[in-house]
Amino acid sequence: MSKKLNTKMLCTEAIMAALFVVFDILATNFSGIFGGNIKFSLSGLPIIICSLLFGPVSGMLVGLVGAFASQMLTYGFTATTVLWILPAVARGLVTGWLFIAFGKKLNFGYITLITIISSVIVTALNTLVGYIDSQVYGYPYAVFAMTTVTRFVTGVATAVIYSIILVDKPYFASL
Repeated sequence: MSKKLNTKMLCTEAIMAALFVVFDILATNFSGIFGGNIKFSLSGLPIIICSLLFGPVSGMLVGLVGAFASQMLTYGFTATTVLWILPAVARGLVTGWLFIAFGKKLNFGYITLITIISSVIVTALNTLVGYIDSQVYGYPYAVFAMTTVTRFVTGVATAVIYSIILVDKPYFASL
């Protein structure tokens, strides 16, 4: 990799990690049908963009740095901070690996499939981390569990929104 590409990649990753934090802070929270909290956020978008542009490791790094910074700004360091970062890291890796596995095709169908699969994995990991968090801190998991279906539906809907935003954009011309 050339020095120019390394610099461009590093700058893009830094901007995308910062954008992750902004999108995470601006996330919309709403109550689930049976109670609990559902979060709608575009914070996964910078991770996906870097995964598509530079590969799974780049997406993973954006997820790691962005989620860590967001956790520190929102909750500080807790016993489960590392666990709450894992879904963002997984999104970067899964998105990058699937993009490569599907032949780096940027059409709406492939991008939608990739983002839906990564969103389902992220939602499953967030559900698991929520359960672990409830056990560590002793709050009832039942309310969190009742929103699981709504969270998966929201995750898939968000994935479709990501796909609409991503497909046929000039910043992917280099792929």
